Amino acid sequence: MLRRAREHNKVRVAWRLAAVTAMVLIIIVGTYAASLRQRQQRLESLRAERQRIEMDLRRVKAIADQSQPVVVLESGDTLLIVNHEDPNPQPQLLYY
Repeated sequence: MLRRAREHNKVRVAWRLAAVTAMVLIIIVGTYAASLRQRQQRLESLRAERQRIEMDLRRVKAIADQSQPVVVLESGDTLLIVNHEDPNPQPQLLYY
């Protein structure tokens, strides 16, 4: 009878150990899955930001390609702006 009680205790301890091990594994797997999901969301966010920046860069490059070359001469509070492509240059004086 004593032998049966010891065997029963060993079986009970083995089941408890198995249950604890299973719970720890479930927590580890759940934490790992959550970290993977968070990483995936961060990558998607970075990709969207990169696309937005590339679109802004293309827009700025298009504006820069359309702009005309000018020279700005500054003396004190006076600015002289000269457009090099204009055949009849008319300097514009701007006062600030």
